Amino acid sequence: MIKLSTAINQLLNNPKASHMLALGKLQNDWVNIVGQHISESTTPSKIVDGRLYIICKNPTWKTELQYQKKELLSKINQSIKIKDIILI
Repeated sequence: MIKLSTAINQLLNNPKASHMLALGKLQNDWVNIVGQHISESTTPSKIVDGRLYIICKNPTWKTELQYQKKELLSKINQSIKIKDIILI
């Protein structure tokens, strides 16, 4: 049997688990990060290779957020560090 502290350290050092924890944090704070209006029309979906995939409610939102991508990336990076946003 391993110590709880060892198990937690292994979990936190696992890249896949750290992405899942980061995504969970982002999903919990989404409305505070992007604002009520954007949060109602988008959902952070997954993080792969430092890229955050965001599901947009419709093509209009996807287009609008393309124009705001730099600002959105800056806001998100205040919470978790990602290198790019992929809008889907």
